[in-house]
Amino acid sequence: MSTVTRDLYAVGEAPPIGVVPPRMHAMTVRRETFGDPKDAFRPEVVPTPDIGPREALVYVMAAGINYNNVWAALGVPIDVIKVHAQQGDDTGFHVGGSDASGIVYAVGDEVTNVGVGDEVVIHCGAWDPEAADVKASEDPMFAASFKIWGYETNWGSFAQFTKVWAHQCMPKAKHLTWEAAAAPTLVGSTVYRMLTNWTPHTVRPNDVVLVWGTGGLGSMAIQITRALGGIPIAVVSSEEKGEYAKRLGAHGWVNRKQFNHWGMMPHWTDEAAYN
Repeated sequence: MSTVTRDLYAVGEAPPIGVVPPRMHAMTVRRETFGDPKDAFRPEVVPTPDIGPREALVYVMAAGINYNNVWAALGVPIDVIKVHAQQGDDTGFHVGGSDASGIVYAVGDEVTNVGVGDEVVIHCGAWDPEAADVKASEDPMFAASFKIWGYETNWGSFAQFTKVWAHQCMPKAKHLTWEAAAAPTLVGSTVYRMLTNWTPHTVRPNDVVLVWGTGGLGSMAIQITRALGGIPIAVVSSEEKGEYAKRLGAHGWVNRKQFNHWGMMPHWTDEAAYN
Protein backbone atom coordinates (compact mmCIF):
# COMPACT_ATOMS: atom_id res chain seq x y z
CA MET A 1 0.00 0.00 0.00
CA SER A 2 1.15 3.55 -0.70
CA THR A 3 1.79 6.10 2.01
CA VAL A 4 -1.47 7.34 3.50
CA THR A 5 -1.78 11.11 3.51
CA ARG A 6 -5.34 11.38 4.88
CA ASP A 7 -7.34 9.50 7.44
CA LEU A 8 -10.66 9.59 5.53
CA TYR A 9 -11.92 10.60 2.09
CA ALA A 10 -15.37 12.04 1.41
CA VAL A 11 -17.97 9.94 -0.39
CA GLY A 12 -17.35 10.34 -4.11
CA GLU A 13 -13.77 11.49 -3.62
CA ALA A 14 -11.36 8.78 -4.72
CA PRO A 15 -7.96 8.55 -3.06
CA PRO A 16 -4.97 8.27 -5.40
CA ILE A 17 -4.84 4.72 -6.76
CA GLY A 18 -3.03 2.52 -4.26
CA VAL A 19 -3.57 4.90 -1.34
CA VAL A 20 -5.71 3.18 1.31
CA PRO A 21 -6.92 5.41 4.16
CA PRO A 22 -7.37 3.79 7.59
CA ARG A 23 -11.08 4.69 7.71
CA MET A 24 -13.91 4.67 5.16
CA HIS A 25 -17.58 5.50 4.73
CA ALA A 26 -20.00 2.55 4.65
CA MET A 27 -23.68 1.71 4.90
CA THR A 28 -23.94 -0.66 7.84
CA VAL A 29 -26.55 -2.77 9.57
CA ARG A 30 -26.29 -3.44 13.28
CA ARG A 31 -28.42 -5.78 15.35
CA GLU A 32 -30.13 -2.83 17.04
CA THR A 33 -31.20 -1.47 13.62
CA PHE A 34 -32.70 -4.71 12.25
CA GLY A 35 -35.98 -3.94 10.49
CA ASP A 36 -37.18 -2.09 7.40
CA PRO A 37 -34.19 -1.91 5.01
CA LYS A 38 -34.62 1.82 4.41
CA ASP A 39 -34.01 2.37 8.12
CA ALA A 40 -31.74 -0.59 8.92
CA PHE A 41 -28.89 0.49 6.64
CA ARG A 42 -27.23 3.58 8.09
CA PRO A 43 -24.18 5.63 7.08
CA GLU A 44 -21.19 5.10 9.32
CA VAL A 45 -17.44 5.62 9.30
CA VAL A 46 -15.66 2.31 9.95
CA PRO A 47 -12.09 1.00 9.80
CA THR A 48 -10.95 0.04 6.31
CA PRO A 49 -10.54 -3.76 6.40
CA ASP A 50 -7.15 -5.42 6.29
CA ILE A 51 -6.62 -8.06 3.61
CA GLY A 52 -5.05 -11.50 3.71
CA PRO A 53 -2.40 -12.95 1.37
CA ARG A 54 -4.96 -14.17 -1.21
CA GLU A 55 -7.35 -11.22 -0.93
CA ALA A 56 -7.84 -7.89 -2.68
CA LEU A 57 -9.15 -4.50 -1.59
CA VAL A 58 -11.31 -2.84 -4.23
CA TYR A 59 -12.42 0.80 -4.33
CA VAL A 60 -16.13 0.61 -5.17
CA MET A 61 -17.24 2.63 -8.18
CA ALA A 62 -20.78 1.20 -8.26
CA ALA A 63 -22.69 -1.38 -6.21
CA GLY A 64 -25.55 -3.61 -7.33
CA ILE A 65 -28.46 -4.49 -5.06
CA ASN A 66 -29.94 -7.91 -4.37
CA TYR A 67 -32.72 -9.30 -2.24
CA ASN A 68 -30.19 -10.66 0.27
CA ASN A 69 -29.74 -7.03 1.34
CA VAL A 70 -33.37 -7.10 2.49
CA TRP A 71 -32.77 -10.30 4.46
CA ALA A 72 -29.64 -8.86 6.06
CA ALA A 73 -31.54 -5.74 7.09
CA LEU A 74 -34.42 -7.71 8.58
CA GLY A 75 -32.15 -10.14 10.42
CA VAL A 76 -34.07 -13.11 9.00
CA PRO A 77 -33.77 -15.87 7.95
CA ILE A 78 -30.30 -15.48 9.47
CA ASP A 79 -28.78 -12.98 11.85
CA VAL A 80 -25.81 -11.79 9.79
CA ILE A 81 -24.12 -10.23 12.83
CA LYS A 82 -24.19 -13.62 14.58
CA VAL A 83 -22.85 -15.33 11.45
CA HIS A 84 -19.93 -12.91 11.26
CA ALA A 85 -19.16 -13.44 14.96
CA GLN A 86 -19.04 -17.19 14.40
CA GLN A 87 -16.40 -16.53 11.74
CA GLY A 88 -14.30 -14.48 14.16
CA ASP A 89 -15.56 -11.05 13.07
CA ASP A 90 -16.40 -9.07 16.21
CA THR A 91 -17.02 -5.70 14.55
CA GLY A 92 -20.72 -5.86 15.44
CA PHE A 93 -21.88 -4.53 12.07
CA HIS A 94 -22.62 -5.81 8.59
CA VAL A 95 -21.59 -4.10 5.35
CA GLY A 96 -23.88 -5.59 2.69
CA GLY A 97 -23.66 -5.68 -1.08
CA SER A 98 -22.93 -8.69 -3.29
CA ASP A 99 -22.34 -6.98 -6.64
CA ALA A 100 -19.77 -4.32 -7.51
CA SER A 101 -17.50 -2.75 -10.05
CA GLY A 102 -14.41 -0.92 -9.00
CA ILE A 103 -10.65 -0.43 -9.02
CA VAL A 104 -8.14 -2.64 -7.21
CA TYR A 105 -6.28 -0.60 -4.58
CA ALA A 106 -4.35 -3.33 -2.76
CA VAL A 107 -3.59 -7.04 -3.13
CA GLY A 108 -2.19 -9.71 -0.84
CA ASP A 109 1.30 -11.13 -1.18
CA GLU A 110 0.10 -14.31 -2.94
CA VAL A 111 -2.22 -12.64 -5.47
CA THR A 112 -1.24 -13.04 -9.13
CA ASN A 113 -4.46 -12.59 -11.12
CA VAL A 114 -5.03 -8.87 -10.47
CA GLY A 115 -2.92 -5.85 -9.59
CA VAL A 116 -3.33 -2.36 -8.20
CA GLY A 117 -5.10 -0.14 -10.73
CA ASP A 118 -7.04 -2.93 -12.47
CA GLU A 119 -10.70 -2.18 -13.28
CA VAL A 120 -12.80 -5.14 -12.18
CA VAL A 121 -16.24 -6.56 -11.53
CA ILE A 122 -16.69 -8.87 -8.57
CA HIS A 123 -18.53 -12.18 -8.48
CA CYS A 124 -20.32 -13.11 -5.27
CA GLY A 125 -18.81 -16.54 -4.59
CA ALA A 126 -16.33 -16.30 -1.72
CA TRP A 127 -14.24 -19.40 -1.00
CA ASP A 128 -10.71 -20.29 0.05
CA PRO A 129 -8.99 -21.42 -3.18
CA GLU A 130 -6.39 -23.39 -1.22
CA ALA A 131 -8.91 -25.42 0.80
CA ALA A 132 -8.64 -29.17 0.21
CA ASP A 133 -12.33 -29.63 -0.57
CA VAL A 134 -12.18 -26.79 -3.11
CA LYS A 135 -9.23 -28.37 -4.88
CA ALA A 136 -10.91 -31.78 -4.85
CA SER A 137 -14.24 -30.60 -6.27
CA GLU A 138 -15.32 -29.26 -9.63
CA ASP A 139 -17.80 -26.97 -7.90
CA PRO A 140 -16.60 -24.80 -4.98
CA MET A 141 -20.22 -24.12 -3.98
CA PHE A 142 -20.11 -27.49 -2.19
CA ALA A 143 -17.03 -26.52 -0.17
CA ALA A 144 -17.17 -25.77 3.54
CA SER A 145 -15.52 -22.37 3.01
CA PHE A 146 -18.07 -21.21 0.42
CA LYS A 147 -19.99 -18.06 1.40
CA ILE A 148 -21.99 -15.41 -0.42
CA TRP A 149 -19.84 -12.30 -0.24
CA GLY A 150 -21.63 -9.31 1.25
CA TYR A 151 -24.29 -11.49 2.90
CA GLU A 152 -22.69 -14.45 4.64
CA THR A 153 -19.45 -12.45 4.78
CA ASN A 154 -18.86 -8.89 5.92
CA TRP A 155 -17.24 -6.02 3.99
CA GLY A 156 -19.56 -6.09 0.97
CA SER A 157 -19.94 -3.44 -1.71
CA PHE A 158 -22.00 -0.84 0.20
CA ALA A 159 -18.84 1.02 1.19
CA GLN A 160 -15.94 2.94 -0.29
CA PHE A 161 -13.76 -0.19 -0.13
CA THR A 162 -14.70 -3.87 -0.22
CA LYS A 163 -12.62 -6.89 0.78
CA VAL A 164 -12.79 -9.95 -1.49
CA TRP A 165 -10.88 -13.08 -2.41
CA ALA A 166 -8.73 -12.13 -5.40
CA HIS A 167 -10.38 -14.86 -7.50
CA GLN A 168 -13.65 -12.93 -7.22
CA CYS A 169 -12.19 -10.14 -9.37
CA MET A 170 -12.89 -10.34 -13.10
CA PRO A 171 -11.96 -7.81 -15.82
CA LYS A 172 -14.53 -5.06 -16.34
CA ALA A 173 -15.81 -4.83 -19.92
CA LYS A 174 -14.54 -1.55 -21.37
CA HIS A 175 -17.81 -0.69 -23.12
CA LEU A 176 -19.90 -0.84 -19.92
CA THR A 177 -20.43 2.01 -17.50
CA TRP A 178 -19.48 1.36 -13.89
CA GLU A 179 -23.19 1.06 -13.03
CA ALA A 180 -23.99 -1.38 -15.84
CA ALA A 181 -20.95 -3.48 -14.96
CA ALA A 182 -21.98 -3.67 -11.30
CA ALA A 183 -25.53 -4.82 -11.92
CA PRO A 184 -25.71 -8.34 -13.42
CA THR A 185 -23.09 -10.65 -11.91
CA LEU A 186 -24.92 -12.29 -8.97
CA VAL A 187 -28.24 -12.80 -10.74
CA GLY A 188 -26.50 -13.59 -14.02
CA SER A 189 -24.38 -16.37 -12.57
CA THR A 190 -27.37 -17.76 -10.65
CA VAL A 191 -29.50 -17.87 -13.79
CA TYR A 192 -26.71 -19.33 -15.90
CA ARG A 193 -26.36 -22.23 -13.45
CA MET A 194 -30.13 -22.74 -13.41
CA LEU A 195 -30.32 -22.91 -17.21
CA THR A 196 -27.17 -24.90 -17.96
CA ASN A 197 -26.24 -27.02 -14.92
CA TRP A 198 -29.32 -29.14 -14.14
CA THR A 199 -28.87 -31.98 -16.64
CA PRO A 200 -30.98 -33.01 -18.48
CA HIS A 201 -32.93 -29.79 -17.94
CA THR A 202 -30.49 -27.60 -19.84
CA VAL A 203 -31.58 -25.06 -22.41
CA ARG A 204 -31.02 -26.10 -26.02
CA PRO A 205 -31.96 -24.30 -29.25
CA ASN A 206 -35.72 -23.89 -29.66
CA ASP A 207 -36.53 -25.01 -26.11
CA VAL A 208 -39.45 -23.06 -24.66
CA VAL A 209 -38.51 -21.68 -21.23
CA LEU A 210 -41.09 -20.26 -18.82
CA VAL A 211 -39.51 -17.36 -16.93
CA TRP A 212 -41.13 -16.03 -13.75
CA GLY A 213 -41.08 -12.26 -13.49
CA THR A 214 -38.88 -9.48 -14.83
CA GLY A 215 -36.84 -8.67 -11.73
CA GLY A 216 -33.14 -9.39 -11.44
CA LEU A 217 -33.36 -13.14 -12.07
CA GLY A 218 -36.19 -12.92 -14.58
CA SER A 219 -34.61 -10.21 -16.71
CA MET A 220 -31.33 -12.13 -16.87
CA ALA A 221 -33.14 -15.44 -17.57
CA ILE A 222 -34.88 -13.93 -20.60
CA GLN A 223 -31.64 -12.64 -22.07
CA ILE A 224 -29.54 -15.74 -21.33
CA THR A 225 -32.25 -18.05 -22.69
CA ARG A 226 -32.20 -16.08 -25.93
CA ALA A 227 -28.40 -16.24 -26.04
CA LEU A 228 -28.60 -20.04 -25.67
CA GLY A 229 -31.09 -20.27 -28.56
CA GLY A 230 -34.15 -20.91 -26.40
CA ILE A 231 -37.59 -19.28 -26.57
CA PRO A 232 -38.33 -17.37 -23.33
CA ILE A 233 -41.95 -16.84 -22.27
CA ALA A 234 -42.35 -14.45 -19.33
CA VAL A 235 -44.91 -14.76 -16.54
CA VAL A 236 -45.76 -11.23 -15.42
CA SER A 237 -48.33 -9.32 -13.37
CA SER A 238 -49.16 -6.52 -15.83
CA GLU A 239 -49.13 -5.65 -19.52
CA GLU A 240 -46.47 -3.03 -18.82
CA LYS A 241 -44.12 -5.70 -17.45
CA GLY A 242 -45.03 -7.97 -20.35
CA GLU A 243 -43.96 -5.33 -22.86
CA TYR A 244 -40.77 -4.82 -20.87
CA ALA A 245 -40.11 -8.56 -21.07
CA LYS A 246 -40.53 -8.44 -24.84
CA ARG A 247 -38.05 -5.59 -25.09
CA LEU A 248 -35.57 -7.79 -23.22
CA GLY A 249 -36.11 -10.55 -25.76
CA ALA A 250 -39.10 -12.59 -24.53
CA HIS A 251 -41.03 -14.29 -27.33
CA GLY A 252 -44.27 -13.59 -25.46
CA TRP A 253 -45.76 -13.25 -22.02
CA VAL A 254 -48.57 -14.50 -19.77
CA ASN A 255 -50.31 -12.20 -17.30
CA ARG A 256 -50.69 -14.39 -14.20
CA LYS A 257 -53.43 -12.12 -12.82
CA GLN A 258 -55.76 -13.35 -15.55
CA PHE A 259 -55.70 -16.83 -13.97
CA ASN A 260 -56.67 -18.05 -10.50
CA HIS A 261 -54.32 -21.01 -10.19
CA TRP A 262 -51.24 -18.81 -9.65
CA GLY A 263 -50.74 -16.77 -6.56
CA MET A 264 -48.37 -15.77 -3.81
CA MET A 265 -46.69 -18.45 -1.73
CA PRO A 266 -47.76 -18.41 1.93
CA HIS A 267 -45.72 -16.04 4.02
CA TRP A 268 -42.67 -17.75 5.49
CA THR A 269 -43.92 -17.01 9.02
CA ASP A 270 -47.09 -19.08 8.35
CA GLU A 271 -45.38 -22.38 9.14
CA ALA A 272 -48.43 -24.63 8.68
CA ALA A 273 -49.39 -23.17 5.29
CA TYR A 274 -45.79 -23.00 4.08
CA ASN A 275 -45.20 -26.65 4.95
